[in-house]
Amino acid sequence: MRQGWFVAGGEVLAWWAVLVVVTLMFISSISALEVVVAAAGAMIAAVAARGVHSASGAGMGGARRWGAAFLAWPGAVLADLGRLCVVTVRALRGRSPEGALKTVTLEPGTGAAWACGVLSSTASTYVVDVSGGKTEGVQTVVVHVMDRGLSRLDRVLTVGPRR
Repeated sequence: MRQGWFVAGGEVLAWWAVLVVVTLMFISSISALEVVVAAAGAMIAAVAARGVHSASGAGMGGARRWGAAFLAWPGAVLADLGRLCVVTVRALRGRSPEGALKTVTLEPGTGAAWACGVLSSTASTYVVDVSGGKTEGVQTVVVHVMDRGLSRLDRVLTVGPRR
């Protein structure tokens, strides 16, 4: 029991530290009040993140393709920002967006938890559903794509046909 509290406390502390740093990165002039607000808000979010992790029972999964995803992510964010601008201009001109749901298969050995987080962190893709279980080590997910196409990051983390 004692080890469980230690692990939970460590996870909350790690989330808190990351969230404080991220919050402070987006503040132009840091004052004592800003640090206190960032620390308090990060603590609330860190405890919530631990609760979500405990409730979901999710683990990180396999680390295959994380390096390629790490390298592809910045370019995917920039490219998706451009795609989002194009979709916005089209919508302002009266054309409806052409988003679609696609079922994709993650590369074997790729952890669904981190891969779905990375996929959902870009503007063009959002993971809607993760299949209930793996079939022969293969994990399928349903993603919503903004303009019917998959980004380079999507192609790095998925394999096979996209329905």
